[in-house]
Amino acid sequence: MKEIFKKIVVVILTLEARLMLARNKPRIIGVTGSVGKTSTKDLIYTVVSSAYSARKNEKSLNSEFGVPLTILNLKSAWNSLVGWLINLGFGLWRAIILNSQFIVQYLVLEIGADHPGDIKSLVSWLKPEIGVLTGFGNEVPVHIEFFPTIGDLVREKSELLKALPEDGTAIINHDDERAWEAREVTEAKVLSYGFNENSDVHGDNFHISYENDLPKGVNFRVDYAGKSVPVRLCGVLGNGVAYSALAAFAVGTTQAINVVSIAEALGSHLFAPGRMKILKGINHSILIDDTYNSSPTAVKLALDTLHDLNTETRFRNPVSVCRKIAVLGDMMELGEYSEQEHKKVGTWVRGIADVLVCVGERAKLIGKGAINDGFEKNNVHELSNSQEAGKFLVGFVKEGDIVLLKASQSIRLERATEQLLADPTKASELLVRQEKEWKEIN
Repeated sequence: MKEIFKKIVVVILTLEARLMLARNKPRIIGVTGSVGKTSTKDLIYTVVSSAYSARKNEKSLNSEFGVPLTILNLKSAWNSLVGWLINLGFGLWRAIILNSQFIVQYLVLEIGADHPGDIKSLVSWLKPEIGVLTGFGNEVPVHIEFFPTIGDLVREKSELLKALPEDGTAIINHDDERAWEAREVTEAKVLSYGFNENSDVHGDNFHISYENDLPKGVNFRVDYAGKSVPVRLCGVLGNGVAYSALAAFAVGTTQAINVVSIAEALGSHLFAPGRMKILKGINHSILIDDTYNSSPTAVKLALDTLHDLNTETRFRNPVSVCRKIAVLGDMMELGEYSEQEHKKVGTWVRGIADVLVCVGERAKLIGKGAINDGFEKNNVHELSNSQEAGKFLVGFVKEGDIVLLKASQSIRLERATEQLLADPTKASELLVRQEKEWKEIN
């Protein structure tokens, strides 16, 4: 019965959303890929909304439910039957009346794919004008579980590009081999971005910025059409966010936004929780909170960032020993690749982290892989869940430590981060999944 109701709600919401689009006719920017979708969508919105009226998916409402809800400017009703019925009523009203407060010039829509046909089904009626393909990474992509092969997943994501009109624009990560090959499926104009010098929107001189010897964010330069501007992103780390910013920069150029204005918009962006956010931890430690979700590619990027962080000048007290602690949890939706990918992640830890904390049953394979690769066994700690991990870390983290926390959503590793915050009262504004509905989920 629940599944039948769900299908009925999806059908009605989709019809209402299509009516809204037909009457409003906003320009649609679609974003997909296996890495960085949400950050890219958020940054694109920041750039576009600096010059035009726009709306985006809130958080990751990127599914057959989330996309229509975004178009209709409605929130998820979670498991409330009455809530969904109210949503359907408001959706119809908004689609018919077209109140000015719900009309926007642009819709920036993250489009996800958990199963074959997900994206093809959505873009068939969305008809986006701009499609952004963020990339797949060199490792096994997330959400592969229900796809026969990696190629099938890539083809599904590429449906966004295939749906673009000839006068549309496909914006593609030039540095990602799988994404760049997907340019062949589109008839739209292709605009590339990346740190590859052949990229149309070219990033260069990427580096971590510091303030008072503490990491502040990342800086880099963007070259486009003979112009060069600096971009400064605050409160986050990792070159993954730089790629998201480059994609947003590319979108801005297609909409006649001045490059200086684009750089200023990017610099003012407030990043969402759980995505390589820099937080103050207990005992004057630094937390890198990347607990929103996880995949092999994303873990690799996070560990590379941990490696690059400077620990030598953080404290004037020469007695202080700055350890790098990697707290890694289960990576979900990897299907048949799960065991091999968890073990592979373990081989990346040696030479980067001083301590490895594994959270969850699958994460034990990360520890096994690390030990087999030569990582000191005594520095590997296994915990069953995020609450246990938090309790362990509270008594373990010392002054000067840098703690990276990363796991898939179902591990709820933000619960460990909360225990490590210097000011736990700020958890609701600093951490991911702090809504009442999430809090009630065990």
